[in-house]
Amino acid sequence: MLHFRYLLIFFYSINTSAQLNIEVTFEDPIEFESQLKFIESLDDMGSVKSLKNALENQEWIDSYIFNRIPFDDNIEVYISSKKPLFNLNNEFYVDYDLDKFSYSASNRSYLRVNGDISNLSDIINLIEFAKELDNNILNKLELIEYSHIFGWLIVLDQTEIKLGKEITIKKFKLLEETIEYLDINNKIPSMIDLRYKDGVAIKNG
Repeated sequence: MLHFRYLLIFFYSINTSAQLNIEVTFEDPIEFESQLKFIESLDDMGSVKSLKNALENQEWIDSYIFNRIPFDDNIEVYISSKKPLFNLNNEFYVDYDLDKFSYSASNRSYLRVNGDISNLSDIINLIEFAKELDNNILNKLELIEYSHIFGWLIVLDQTEIKLGKEITIKKFKLLEETIEYLDINNKIPSMIDLRYKDGVAIKNG
């Protein structure tokens, strides 16, 4: 049986056919389907070796501690899970360290990033710049997309921002000034287009 305890600690205990008593503690709440599949697979763990192999093969695990007293059937495993920053092409999750692990259905929504993106640090730069403009902007960010034809696109809950193919400090500065102007005038445009050399185009409503 699965059950939760306070302090976001999750315990799962089973008795395997090899009479191993395995207790798994998750540092964070369960959120990925792949985590649930791992828990279900514990029923088939017939040896310490198979359990260790299973732990090593879980891409979503950031780190774990394995405790077992020699010749004792009780095993304790403490697991720290990776924390995604965004979902890349519905194929991978990516964390702040740009470590990728396979996409799995989650009970949380993450920023979607789509496109053939060779340098993932560009995504971090865009997110960090957005946070400088508004600390709460991560709650508004829905999509970052890159197209070899149109360049970068940022989709907020009410506004699309088109940056073009190159991300530059000059373009960030222009976007910052544009957003400040819009805030002063209490305007929320449907589109901000910075692909033009001579300035910025704004589409309202």
